[in-house]
Amino acid sequence: MRRREIMSAENGIAQDIADRQVEMFAMFVGEGRRITRAALSAASRIPTSTLKSWAAGAAMPVHGLLTLRKFLPPEAIDMITEAGGARMVGITKTETNWDQIAAGAAGLVGEVCEARKDGVIDHVEDGKLKSRTRALIAELAEAVSEG
Repeated sequence: MRRREIMSAENGIAQDIADRQVEMFAMFVGEGRRITRAALSAASRIPTSTLKSWAAGAAMPVHGLLTLRKFLPPEAIDMITEAGGARMVGITKTETNWDQIAAGAAGLVGEVCEARKDGVIDHVEDGKLKSRTRALIAELAEAVSEG
C-alpha cells in the first residue's frame, strides 16, 4: 500500500472506532444502563471528565480500553475492537456454561423468528438482534478461547 492509502485506511478505522465508542457508551454507561458514569469512574479510577470525553468520541488509549474491560461486559468492548477486525478474549480460563450458551442461542433464534413474523426485520428489531448477537458472540469467544 502506498502511504496515502495507509493513512486513509487508518483514518477510516479511527472514525469507525470513535463512532462505535460513542454508541458503546450510550448503550452501556449512564442512568438506566449497565453502570452509571459516576459508578464507572469510582470503580475504574478514571476521572468522570475523561469518561465523558471518551463517550463523546475522544480517542481512548489502549490502557483505558483495557481498564474499562474489567467493568463492562465483553460485548461492550467488542463493539470498539470490531472496527479493527478483532475481539477481546480473556486469558483466564473460566468454566464454560454450555447450557447458558445453548439457551442464549435458542433465544436468539426465537427472536429472529419473531422479528421476521411480518416478513421484514425493521431497523429497531435489527438493532436489538445485533446487540443480542454481539453478546452471544462475546460469550462464545470466551467459551472457545484457550485461556
